[in-house]
Amino acid sequence: MATSAGAKTTHHFVIGSVINDLSNPFLATMGKAEQAAAAKAGATIHVVSGSSSGTISIGTQIAEVKQFVSEHVNAILLTASNPQAIVPAVKLANKAKIPVFAVNTTVGKGAKTVTFVGDNDYQYGTEEAKLLVQAIHGRGNVALLEGVLGDSPEVLRTNAIHAVLKKYPHIKVVSTLVDNWTNPQNITDVQDLMSKYGTHGLQAVIAEGPEMYAGAELARSRGDKTTAFIAGDYSKQVQQAIERGALYGTVDQSPATEGTMAVQYAVDYLTGKRSKIKTPQAYIPLPLITKANVRKINATWSS
Repeated sequence: MATSAGAKTTHHFVIGSVINDLSNPFLATMGKAEQAAAAKAGATIHVVSGSSSGTISIGTQIAEVKQFVSEHVNAILLTASNPQAIVPAVKLANKAKIPVFAVNTTVGKGAKTVTFVGDNDYQYGTEEAKLLVQAIHGRGNVALLEGVLGDSPEVLRTNAIHAVLKKYPHIKVVSTLVDNWTNPQNITDVQDLMSKYGTHGLQAVIAEGPEMYAGAELARSRGDKTTAFIAGDYSKQVQQAIERGALYGTVDQSPATEGTMAVQYAVDYLTGKRSKIKTPQAYIPLPLITKANVRKINATWSS
């Protein structure tokens, strides 16, 4: 359920937000949504990037959480790059009785969070697979492009995709590659697939992130008019690719919704409205976007 920050509070709260990589367009959009929601709620929020010299750094994130604890902020929003490595820092916040909300990424075992705000990655993969089945009418050879191997989203989305496709005996996953959620690798993967299968050997290619628009546009430019390309997430580039027919569809995980919900829940917690908070997970909706509705739902971020 998408929520928006409510009326201004009678108390002034200070919220600290650690986002592992504000150079990432998705996460930057989430951070801006947190700032907008905090301003609407009459709270102050300090959003910091958990990266050092352009490289994501769990050490930096740990130091930032510790700094917020030392400043006695009222709540901490946390998007950590390593769920387990961040646990000791979250324990310090727990000891200081500062509520911590996991946003977009989870916190590992051993520390307490009020709730997790983000997508259900297994459901995400399930919805992607449904799009694929719909696109090829339950029959054909397909390729899967996985994200960063071992990351929780990659594992859950991959497992869900395979679970759905097992129900369709006429769909066969003939190739699995890794694009690491980067445009250059996605393009390289699509080039490899085209070299191996030509422009008619695959009925669909499904990727676990928005980078699929890059490979899909390449395939279309080289004469592939039949392969159905399925992406994940909904950037402006993905929207344009769906409008042009390069992409069949995607699953919309909204960073703005995640950021707004996280701040709202923090404010609810601090104002004694804890019954409004969904625990232990507060999953955002994951609407499907295809050519049928793409012009009615505008993307909010650029990849």
